[in-house]
Amino acid sequence: MRNYLIFTLLSLILSSFYMVNEVNANSEFIVYNTKGSYNLGCEFDNTCFEPYFLKIGVGDTVTWINNDDAIHVVVSGSPNDGSDGFFGSGSLKTNEAFSFTFDKEGNYQYFCTIHPWMNGFVTVGNIDFEEPEINLKFETNPVILDSDFKIQEFVSGLISPINMEFLGEDLLVLEKNSGVVKHIKNNKLLDHPVLDVEVSNYGEQGLLGITSVENEVYLFFTEAFHDGGRTLENRVYKYTWNGNELVQPILLKRIPLFDIVYVGGELASGLDGTVYAVTGENYKTGLLQNHLKNESYQHYSDTASFDEKDRRTILHSLTHALSCVKISFYHYTTNPVGWQSEQPDLPNNPLEFNLFNILGNLDSCARQFYYENFSDGHWKDTSSIIQIEPKGEYVAIGIRNSFGLAVDPKTGYLWDTENGPDTYDEINLVETKFNSGWAKIQGPSNGRLLPQLPNYEKYEYSEPEFSWELPIGVTAIEFPNSKIFKKYENFVFVADVNNGIIYKFKLDDTRTKFVFESPHLQDNVLNIIENSENSVHVDDTGCVISGYPCSGIEPMDEILFAKNLGVVTDMKFGPDGALYVISLMEGKIYRIAN
Repeated sequence: MRNYLIFTLLSLILSSFYMVNEVNANSEFIVYNTKGSYNLGCEFDNTCFEPYFLKIGVGDTVTWINNDDAIHVVVSGSPNDGSDGFFGSGSLKTNEAFSFTFDKEGNYQYFCTIHPWMNGFVTVGNIDFEEPEINLKFETNPVILDSDFKIQEFVSGLISPINMEFLGEDLLVLEKNSGVVKHIKNNKLLDHPVLDVEVSNYGEQGLLGITSVENEVYLFFTEAFHDGGRTLENRVYKYTWNGNELVQPILLKRIPLFDIVYVGGELASGLDGTVYAVTGENYKTGLLQNHLKNESYQHYSDTASFDEKDRRTILHSLTHALSCVKISFYHYTTNPVGWQSEQPDLPNNPLEFNLFNILGNLDSCARQFYYENFSDGHWKDTSSIIQIEPKGEYVAIGIRNSFGLAVDPKTGYLWDTENGPDTYDEINLVETKFNSGWAKIQGPSNGRLLPQLPNYEKYEYSEPEFSWELPIGVTAIEFPNSKIFKKYENFVFVADVNNGIIYKFKLDDTRTKFVFESPHLQDNVLNIIENSENSVHVDDTGCVISGYPCSGIEPMDEILFAKNLGVVTDMKFGPDGALYVISLMEGKIYRIAN
């Protein structure tokens, strides 16, 4: 992370240079959207695009390169007003590029239509340009598509709210980046928090998940030495709710942490009081993922216990740790600027920079070996759903990145939502010994890749109940269970962050499958319609697809309940029967009722 911050500082210095110096016409300038920019957070220090500002001449060309793991779409305009049609990249996968030559003076703003917090600016010609103040709280105009219901603002003034839990009439809200648990009582946001924990808040890290069983409250967060400081690890704690504060913390689970993304962090409680936690892949190839670094892992017998497998892999993990040390030292002594090849050469004394990074990476190697062999947080805890309390077995494996976990109040079945890398976000019914298939399979398999899945103790792959071919950033999942939502008692609601939509899916009589009236949805996939240019993310009119509505994807009116809610991270039904919805960038909670 320190390496990343140094790189960010260098990029900002370079961007300032471009702002104050004249440049020669017919030059090419490179802009990277940074790794992890599809996650909220980069907008606060203007590091989504690097450089954030460019001052160029008439006739100069700007090339945007996708340095991220997700698809991005760069268009001119603003997230509040939409694209102005001056330029647009179409979909850019990892390492793909888009170039545009600016032939007239002007000030140009651009953004990513899929991840609208990503903004940048280009000034062309000898004109003045003052850095604008970006309103990070995107204007929303929530719309309920069912005339029987209406929406109103419940509370505002929250900072990066991400999850919530009702405890009777009280509502606890998690603020991701600060580690603060806010308290809403009698429909009023109280000033005094009920808990403040030290969290790392980079990327998808932070105060992430909450659930409860009676007066016991469970929290999933990335613990750090201090807020925004060095990471310790992901942990699940149990607290006692005394009506005013969360007290008597008990550490239940330590979970490995290797990167700032794909952390997971959702919690859910079952009808019997069982508590579940979901973890993401976290850029770590672990025992419970279907993408293995060593082929010998695939030869484990089905009858071997995980403990036996751990003992059999300790030698492998030691070898990997030593290899990690060797690679780290070699790389940082042969390439002083570190992993980022696009960084300029550092002046003066690069040895200090080398040593700094060597020590940091050696620490990472040591922590990885410790996790894999001696801690409670084993590497197999990545990419899985874990039974936290009572302590139990692994419920599911092969999970890539989930922001939604819920239990059906009528059946007790566990469901999750899962985000794909650049396609096929999913809704899954998580049955016992569920294998989601990552990294071999994302979205429907059609049987093609099933033979490639290693067999882990009879964990069985199941097709998703629904998939989006175009990523939507699927998050919360919730089952209506109140008199107010009686008409939706046989539905499940799902939300997303890219488009601010709440989707509705009708369940069949078994409450294990979805049923649709529209023929195009009966294959359980919302597909992209290709145009004549075979550009799957741009329709025939040139419309860049970013969500609803757009003619470039199959009609989805049947599954829409609400839209324009901003970045939706959580939904919960309250004791009054209403649906409460968190809009993260707005810092608001909305209330939906009839």
